[in-house]
Amino acid sequence: TTTTTATTTTTTATATSINNDTKDQTNNSNGSTANKNNMEQLSKATKAVSRFSAMAIGNTGRAIGNLLPTTTIQNLTQRKYTLPDKTVASQVLMYRQLLHTKCRPGLRLSRPYQATDAQKAVLHMPWWEQGIEDSGKMVISYDNLIVRLWMNGAIMPFSDLMGDVQTLIDDKGMPPIPHPHWVDRLGFQQHDPVTDFRSGGVLSLAMMVHMVESCMPTVKRFYDGGDAQVLPFGITSINVTDMLAKFLMLAKNVDRMEALMSQKPFWRMFADPNAILAVQDIAMNMMCDVVVELKREKTAKRINRTDAGNENDATQPKMPMEDADEVTVFDFPQILEKTERRVRDDLLGAGPSTVDELKSIAGRLRLRYQAQIEAKEWRAELPPPREQLRQATGQAVSTATNAAAGMLERIKSNTSKLAPPNFGLARPKQGEEEGEEPKQATQEESAKEASETMNQTEDSNDDDDDKVEERSKAKTIEEMLFGDDNDSSDVLVDDATKEVMSAAANFSIDDDDDDEVDLDQMLSP
Repeated sequence: TTTTTATTTTTTATATSINNDTKDQTNNSNGSTANKNNMEQLSKATKAVSRFSAMAIGNTGRAIGNLLPTTTIQNLTQRKYTLPDKTVASQVLMYRQLLHTKCRPGLRLSRPYQATDAQKAVLHMPWWEQGIEDSGKMVISYDNLIVRLWMNGAIMPFSDLMGDVQTLIDDKGMPPIPHPHWVDRLGFQQHDPVTDFRSGGVLSLAMMVHMVESCMPTVKRFYDGGDAQVLPFGITSINVTDMLAKFLMLAKNVDRMEALMSQKPFWRMFADPNAILAVQDIAMNMMCDVVVELKREKTAKRINRTDAGNENDATQPKMPMEDADEVTVFDFPQILEKTERRVRDDLLGAGPSTVDELKSIAGRLRLRYQAQIEAKEWRAELPPPREQLRQATGQAVSTATNAAAGMLERIKSNTSKLAPPNFGLARPKQGEEEGEEPKQATQEESAKEASETMNQTEDSNDDDDDKVEERSKAKTIEEMLFGDDNDSSDVLVDDATKEVMSAAANFSIDDDDDDEVDLDQMLSP
């Protein structure tokens, strides 16, 4: 019994334990299911929040787009221009180093030549000495650059004009310094050019060497006989290089990282080392074009002043520079400012990505500037506004006068065709039978009668009172002879009355005094 009871107890405990485990498993399963449901609800809530956020951002973007039609969230956060890549950054740093290297006799910079792709791409740049592959060094020498500038800028361009030309190179292979040719041929301020390279450094010297070696048609525009000879070549080239250095952020007041992180629309173009050389040449040509345009503008203004009559009086004193059409060195600040604006805004601001695209833009800009100056010249050939108003007023007055004269002639012609009043007393003219219509007078007779009538009217102004009295007497005779128009009774006419009527038939108020009849004598008993 005890064993059976123990077995039963054990079995009961085992069953109870199994039930408890089953309940725990069931509870765990229910808990995991609840957790899974919670995770699903959280995921749905997260997706709903994401959709709501996307909708809110989209609505905000559309709202800003409605306020600013060309602006969206993407445009506000997107870079307008690209940053320079590694190749462009390497080129810019090279230009920056050359700009900040001061020119001085004996200066020599070198680096090993390792025949890398980057080094091969710049072997033709004007600042290197030749023989790089043979010597294994890339050398920048001030003496080499100044000799090349002297030979190609001050000697060779004039050799055809003067025959046998001495190069004036000394035993050390250096050009004469100081010498007048640095001023009168190359356009420096001093006989020693080294002082003029203070702002542009070796970069400005190298750019001048490139111009005289590869861009001689542009350089000749600055020589005697060129359309920009008023500008000195040397000083102009240095100023253009400084202008490009400002656009490329190469100046000393610009931090190196700031220059490399700046956004420009033309950085991709400067991956090509030839870009800076092309910009220098185009900018120099633009400056020459500005000189030509300024001269044409001055000529147009002078024509305008002449048409306005400001220079017609030879007695008026004239200032020496007032009427001059020539461009002088005093106009250099204006020329430089205009060129800088064109290069910055029109040329580089167009965002060329290649050198060929840069040259294409420059060609289109030149045509546009040419059309603008031609339009100014065309407007200058027209009379000034005050002269146009005077001419228009004179033409209007002349037209009105002619119209009035024509109207007056027509009035006179119509007046001459009207027959003078006869009050029923004038008898028909000779050749006209009673009851016939009077014949139309010819144009000459009408004009003659109108002239006589006008003369008689002018002469009879003093006899108005006598004429009125005669008209009254004629009216009285008419009533006596023919009676009143309203009176239908017959009139008895005897021989005496017929005589009076016959004499009165010759009466007319417009006849001369010799034909007038003394009515008092005729009516007397």
